[in-house]
Amino acid sequence: MRYDLVIIGAGPGGYVSAIRAGQLGLKTLVVEKWRVGGVCLNVGCIPTKALLHAAHTVDSIRGAGKFGVRAEIGVDIRKLNSWKERVVNRLVKGVEFLFKRNGVELIRGEGRLIAPGKVEVRTEKGRLTVEAKNVILATGSRPRYLKGLERDGERIWDSNDAVALGEIPQSLLIVGAGAVGLEFAYVYKKLGTERVVVVDIMDQILPGTDREMANLYARILKKEGIDIRLSTTVKEVGEDGAVVLASEGGEVKEEYDKVLVAVGRIPNTEFLRGTGIGMDERGFITVNGRMETNLPGVLAIGDITPGPMLAHRAQKEGILAAEVAAGLDVRKNWKYVPAVVYTYPEYATVGLSEEDARGMGYDVVVGKFPLSALGRAHTMGGVEGVVKVVSERGRGELLGVHVISPEASAIVSEATLALERGLTVGDLESVVHPHPTTSEALMEAAANVLKKAVHIVN
Repeated sequence: MRYDLVIIGAGPGGYVSAIRAGQLGLKTLVVEKWRVGGVCLNVGCIPTKALLHAAHTVDSIRGAGKFGVRAEIGVDIRKLNSWKERVVNRLVKGVEFLFKRNGVELIRGEGRLIAPGKVEVRTEKGRLTVEAKNVILATGSRPRYLKGLERDGERIWDSNDAVALGEIPQSLLIVGAGAVGLEFAYVYKKLGTERVVVVDIMDQILPGTDREMANLYARILKKEGIDIRLSTTVKEVGEDGAVVLASEGGEVKEEYDKVLVAVGRIPNTEFLRGTGIGMDERGFITVNGRMETNLPGVLAIGDITPGPMLAHRAQKEGILAAEVAAGLDVRKNWKYVPAVVYTYPEYATVGLSEEDARGMGYDVVVGKFPLSALGRAHTMGGVEGVVKVVSERGRGELLGVHVISPEASAIVSEATLALERGLTVGDLESVVHPHPTTSEALMEAAANVLKKAVHIVN
């Protein structure tokens, strides 16, 4: 069989790439061994956000008494899981529908690149070989484990086990203070786990993000009842539930019902060894600005390429790769990729941290606006947080924006657009924002850089 394009993997990068290829008239085949939507849609982005919404709803009801709303609350795990799965299944079917409407063919099986333009597919009925002018590799990633903390699905979990929500343990130790670990900490704490402890070997949560903001965010999560211990490692996990934690203060032995390992992910690229494709020492595929590898007609996108392992990055790269495969004269035209932690409040970030900006030699000026001065935050019952703008002193170049706020995921989109278009803090401050909204905090933070904020003392 001969195609214009074969895509191995139907995760957020692969399925978006396939739909775009179909729109461009390419005869497209997608090879997927599991479910359309991949990790993100089935056991990652979508179901976790459904659980986070449920957890925040529970928390909101519990705290509603302060403004005169009273209600009894209980959590039915079976019904919650059923609702979560309905959300996932509806979206999976939606993607499959779009495949059909755009002429994309789907084969269930495991795809393997044999050579440029040639893919072997292993299905339940046997093997077949397909040929294509172009091949896009979109095989994603999987959870990384630590020695001695390998998943068993019973006592030691990975993110797939956690999102399954088989039970609400009385105590949960989470290893890793990145986005995944913190989101599950929030979910389980709000849904009823009495003791949630997050440990990380680093000295701040969300390593690599703005330190001041990360420290503030950690304090907010601690107020929510999540115990965060930094510069701490897991030295030993016993079969009796005992865990030995080591830090500068020494070792402590504690008991936990479950241990969730959330220390990052690794690319699914082992099947490419021996093909001659260019990879770095960590197994990430080397690509150029058009998502092309060193092999002719072979492109790679998403988690298997260097960069943040985020679904929205994979999707943009998938669209680009499809357009390259269609012969369009295009290349990567974006620089900034925002990141969000979807707890409550949310934490969103894009661009340079204050530390990185200073390290790069910028003459940095910072503007901040606390949510305690924001009218909309008070009406939402949540005033914990701040918007921080990092800028250059000279012409007011915008360098980075960091947000701890309800709806931070929406605010950071405006900040990303401003960064991509090279706007200054003056430009950002001059835009009329609707009142009352959380987005006003971004305008006020930019104004604070210029000593023009009106709702705080500059």
